[in-house]
Amino acid sequence: MCGIAGFVSPDVVDESRALLRVRTMSDTLGHRGPDDRGAWSGGKAALGHTRLSIIDLSPAGHQPMFDATGRYAIVYNGEVYNYRELRRELEALGRVFRSETDTEVLLQSYIEWGPQAVPRWNGMWALAIWDRHRQELFATRDRAGKKPLYFARADDGTFVFASEIKALRAFGVHFGLNPQAAFDFLTQGTYGHLGEAGFFSGVRQVPPGSSLVLCAGKAPEIAPYWRLPSVPSRDRLPYDAAFRTRFRELVEDAVSLRLRSDVPVGATLSGGLDSSTIVLLVDQLTGGAPLHLFTSLFPGTPQDETPFFEAVVARLRHPIVHRAAPTDDNWEDQLLRVLNHQEEPFGDTSILAHFHLMSAARAAGVPVVLSGQGGDELLLGYPSLVNAYLGHLLSRGRILEAGREWRAWTRRTGRARSQVLQAALLHSLPLAVRDRVRSGRVLHLADIVSPSLRRQVSLRRFEANGREALDSYLAQVFTRFSIPHLVHYDDRNGMAFAVEGRMPFLDHRLVELMFSVEYGALFRLGTTKRVLRESFADLLPPVVRDRRDKIGFHTPLAAWLRRASQWIDATMTRDRLEHVGVLNVDRYFRRVDELRRGSDDAALEVWRGFIYHLWVEHFDVDVGSLESVEIPLVPSGA
Repeated sequence: MCGIAGFVSPDVVDESRALLRVRTMSDTLGHRGPDDRGAWSGGKAALGHTRLSIIDLSPAGHQPMFDATGRYAIVYNGEVYNYRELRRELEALGRVFRSETDTEVLLQSYIEWGPQAVPRWNGMWALAIWDRHRQELFATRDRAGKKPLYFARADDGTFVFASEIKALRAFGVHFGLNPQAAFDFLTQGTYGHLGEAGFFSGVRQVPPGSSLVLCAGKAPEIAPYWRLPSVPSRDRLPYDAAFRTRFRELVEDAVSLRLRSDVPVGATLSGGLDSSTIVLLVDQLTGGAPLHLFTSLFPGTPQDETPFFEAVVARLRHPIVHRAAPTDDNWEDQLLRVLNHQEEPFGDTSILAHFHLMSAARAAGVPVVLSGQGGDELLLGYPSLVNAYLGHLLSRGRILEAGREWRAWTRRTGRARSQVLQAALLHSLPLAVRDRVRSGRVLHLADIVSPSLRRQVSLRRFEANGREALDSYLAQVFTRFSIPHLVHYDDRNGMAFAVEGRMPFLDHRLVELMFSVEYGALFRLGTTKRVLRESFADLLPPVVRDRRDKIGFHTPLAAWLRRASQWIDATMTRDRLEHVGVLNVDRYFRRVDELRRGSDDAALEVWRGFIYHLWVEHFDVDVGSLESVEIPLVPSGA
């Protein structure tokens, strides 16, 4: 796990000046790679790298790394876990290696197979390869977008790329705010869903599962190399014993591959199904080797998962437990530090809990941490996904089955039957109709934003993509909403402390499998994650396997906002809010007053406005215009 940066100029660069500029960019990424730094410039390009050593800790892993001929140079952030198998295949083709790194394997595979090498990789990555002969840049990003890769066009036409936006700013690129991102966040708390765009205007990302090709002086061409499977209900795999065996084998192999490391590996553990499965598999696969566990537990609160956590720990042979959680001390400093690393506003203060877990991992000397992240999205773990499934049954005319599942779900979880039914009925509507209904709701929420912002945005949330309704919904949750947000905060919190987060449930083989099986594998008789519970019934403690609840960490947001009144008042002045121009100022101040008079319902609106304006101030965002600026893209083959 590392930080990468670089640029491609329309003209031949002055090498000494280019080195200075790319090193300045890399300096902003030192937290991502504290073990080594490198830079190179030549022709029309410059590359920079900061290294977190995980595989082959020797100087042979220094980057930028060149092939033996000196034609190709690579800067790479991430881990490709099947590098050993790829290396053996390449050696059989006559390729000779000078290191034990996965970096060299990726470079050699690109030289051997070209862009067609990328679908062979299993892992997480963002990388750039410069071809000195053709003066051409090839960049690519992993399927789930676990590793970030931003790019922008500077005023002089230089194409600039980096792992984080602060490196682009160090080059001298200036950004405004993206009105759509501002609207969606302030009204609904959604973010990470705009594909290549984000909160800043004028900066884009290489989309997950895509590659970019750039010839100096031309527009970049972007093309996908991977897409989620789209399988109609009638053609989906049956859920049977053979499927459960295949699922278990893939989960075990995904965990096994992610244990490959030349440094200590630990795991986060909450006591939930997903993290418990991962931790117990690690214990099994390592023969009970000492395992560092990182957790946030809150005894005596509704969020307490201690009994489940302890049931899992009791089955481990050599657990080493580290507990970490946010404190009330230095909230202002903590929040600004997290914001600086996240580089975008975030939905609530619970993200600080994960930040502290990553800090604890670094303090314990554990730079690689496995987690159960992604399991909820993949296995219908969220109540909103269950609502969508119930709506799917209704839309297919399976009324009796829908009624049976609705009663079982509400009885098992204690959720209000009327609310679940209302949500299910909404999901039973065609996607276009559902989005129109939702747009009406958003219009009501839009009172919090300014009229000038409302005029510039779309109310559409979901896109018609040719899939069946439920499949479309689950796919967009995976590709546009939950997973992009999850991988963003996981990367930024981990890299703040040079800790590499690995997510076995996002192994693309598992993702493809679960998007191809009948939905009965995910939910039955009011029980979520059916395939996980049944496939690992022998491994999971019964108290965990049979859990009915899903507990997330929720910080007392309203209470914290009341304690932070002075800071909020100093930040959210009328002059400042009117200058930024995204909020309905009078409405916002009314909500602040309601919060302070005891209305917790106002907390989210107050928080979103506050953290958004902190972000504008912290990153000195140009608010002179709400118009977005985009880099022209040429579709592949155009």
